[in-house]
Amino acid sequence: MLLTAHVATLAQLIWCAGGIITKIMRAAKTARQNKRECVHLASRVSVIAPVLHRLQQQDPEVAQSLVGLRDALNEAHDLVVTCGPKSQGKRETVRQFFGARRRAEQFKEVNRKIDSSLIPIALLTHISFMARLDRIISPNHVGVPTTTVVTAVVVPSPGSSSLQLLTCPPPQESAQVPVVSSSHVAAEMFTAAEIAMVTDNFAHVLIVSEDRGSGTVYYKGRLHDGQEVVVKRLENGWQGMEGAFVAELEILFPLHHDHIVCLIGWCAEEDKRMFVYDYKDVSNGTLGDHLRGGGLSWRMRIEALLGAARAINHLHCVTEQPIVHRNVSSSSILLDAFWTPRLSSFGTAVWQEGPSSTGEGQLVAEVVGTFGYVDPEYSRTNRVSAASDVYSFGKVMLETLTGWPPVKKGEDPMAWVECAFPIIENRKLQDVLLDSRLATELTPPQLEALQLVADTAARCLWQRQEHRPAMSSVVANLETALCSFIATRSSL
Repeated sequence: MLLTAHVATLAQLIWCAGGIITKIMRAAKTARQNKRECVHLASRVSVIAPVLHRLQQQDPEVAQSLVGLRDALNEAHDLVVTCGPKSQGKRETVRQFFGARRRAEQFKEVNRKIDSSLIPIALLTHISFMARLDRIISPNHVGVPTTTVVTAVVVPSPGSSSLQLLTCPPPQESAQVPVVSSSHVAAEMFTAAEIAMVTDNFAHVLIVSEDRGSGTVYYKGRLHDGQEVVVKRLENGWQGMEGAFVAELEILFPLHHDHIVCLIGWCAEEDKRMFVYDYKDVSNGTLGDHLRGGGLSWRMRIEALLGAARAINHLHCVTEQPIVHRNVSSSSILLDAFWTPRLSSFGTAVWQEGPSSTGEGQLVAEVVGTFGYVDPEYSRTNRVSAASDVYSFGKVMLETLTGWPPVKKGEDPMAWVECAFPIIENRKLQDVLLDSRLATELTPPQLEALQLVADTAARCLWQRQEHRPAMSSVVANLETALCSFIATRSSL
């Protein structure tokens, strides 16, 4: 009975600490004073929650340390809140200056308290280390001596956003090198050494992306059990790297959906920020790749749109707090080994804080997204909402039908929309469909289905956010369109 109560206490403390961490990360996004310290603190605590949820400790000392951690995190949250916009408006310029200096010292102190709470937890993780070792050590690989086997313990080094690695000696009978396994259910924290081993020291480059100047590079790798993976590495030096890493980890970590990319693991060590995904999720490239290269049947195109729409609708309506993706494009829709679409690129996603008093969306500091897909009203006002994703998806829908890029070089993105509207309204869609050969072979019901897709896209592209349909309506229309293809024998 006492053991049951103790386990319940541990679970409650872990849950409580995770909730405070989430609040810290959200509050840091709106900080106006001591912005650097707030982002630094949010980055450090972001790596704690996922690991706490995997603790299987039964030692009462862990609960005692978790109480200290909870109190330190509460103090950290209160400190970050004082840096927010409401606090900023109440201080004169001189008081703001000296207040910022005083808070800088308070940030150092709260970081020290968090460290003091984490160190005992780190030392006690030897109980669960054996279970993790079974998952990360290849049974047939003999390599470096046992003393080189390490595990990443969640102890941020003082004054740094990096993780301090605590070397844990393995069992004496083992003389094996750590190798990452795919047997886990939830995403795991990997060390940089483990990821380097999985990718053969980053030897196999898949994609080099320069979207928004991020310099993101994707590498192919293989776990020791044979599972192929993709490692997404955020290049050091990119100004928005830390924010993108925290946003993607915070939002993607708890998401589980058939049409959202599956996060296998992540790494936050020193200046390295990486994610690990299942290679099957990206093995057929992006929807955009196939729109430029052809090869997808009309049914496959509608299925890709429908799956992506369901994922976006899940973000808007099903998650505990609505999420706005902010970077929906044909390049953020991956096609897995079975041609199932999976939404990716969550580095710019934000939690929807709720409708504003004016009903005009949530005010954000920076307009982000892929050029050509960004909602013009969001771009003009810095106010983002679920309707902004709807607009971007409308661009993807018409791009899927016509093969037109979202914007032509040197042209205003709106010129593309203005050209498309009359074609859709006059029901001349057949003249601009991506594959003219297949277009001539479409049956009347199939043409009507594609017209429904085009009509829906046009509504998504209306200028005012309040005039656009909800993603649930987009999903319903795409389901209707797909039925027209499933009901026929043709696979066009």
